[in-house]
Amino acid sequence: MKIAFVFAGQGAQYIGMGKDNLENSLSFKEVFDACNENNELATICFEDADRLNATRDAQWAIYSISMGIVNMLKQEGIVPEGCIGLSLGEYSAYGCAGAYSINEGVMLTKKRGALMQDTIEKTTSGMAAILALSADKIEQACLEASNLGIVSVANYNAPDQIVITGEELALEKAMQNCIEFGARRAIKLQVSGAFHSALLISAQADLNKALTQVNWQETTLPIYTNCTGDVTEDRIDSLTQQLVSPVRFQKGIEKMMMDGFDTFIEIGPKTTCSSFIKKIAQVNNKEVTICNVDDYKSFIKTKEIIQGGQA
Repeated sequence: MKIAFVFAGQGAQYIGMGKDNLENSLSFKEVFDACNENNELATICFEDADRLNATRDAQWAIYSISMGIVNMLKQEGIVPEGCIGLSLGEYSAYGCAGAYSINEGVMLTKKRGALMQDTIEKTTSGMAAILALSADKIEQACLEASNLGIVSVANYNAPDQIVITGEELALEKAMQNCIEFGARRAIKLQVSGAFHSALLISAQADLNKALTQVNWQETTLPIYTNCTGDVTEDRIDSLTQQLVSPVRFQKGIEKMMMDGFDTFIEIGPKTTCSSFIKKIAQVNNKEVTICNVDDYKSFIKTKEIIQGGQA
């Protein structure tokens, strides 16, 4: 059994996330309390849907919840041999590996969320999921719409789901092109703007500055990055570039499977990454065990599977 921890990204958040764990796990509470200055985290996660769904606060809230779950698992002796995250989740992956402290992770994800929201609010832009169309045709659809504005691929999530991102008119045209090229559906996502696009280039310098202020620690745990799908030693450059580059989640999972990972535990709200991993495994004819830890019930179930050797 070779275990990978997989971390959720923005969009997975929901009101009440973490509450069950907070009531049932001292290990989770230890981390939650460390992040819950002036009760702000509790307010966002349990009471204030507007703040939770805003990029500025969603990112550090998801990171904090994810780190609490990591502590729950580690206290039970369930530790990964490698990590990957979906966009924001990459920050949780580095946090899990001990690359920086919990509080430094909160600082980084607060800064990233604020920069992304402030920058995107100056644009009219969005994102859309394209279902059941090949990557080359989606890329062509974006290219043919680019005369109307910035539009490109944001996420290579799974064999049958790729997300595109861009300015409104160009995005709408690219979606139309995808349907004409044979896509099953093109679904506009409920996000505040065009993440992982050239529209965020102006935010890179400030994010890079925040990343250089972190007291980075050496780790032996490999982090499979979004930019390449592979491990890199240049973490600051990779995370800076990630802001405007496509998330190559599928490639990262495929590389992990090639490297012998056969057990994937998704950490954080919902099970979005788990569904992607299942599809990736099917296409690559890999037999893998996929678990998730969101609430306390799923934690107990995952613990039983891993400790019982059912993987």
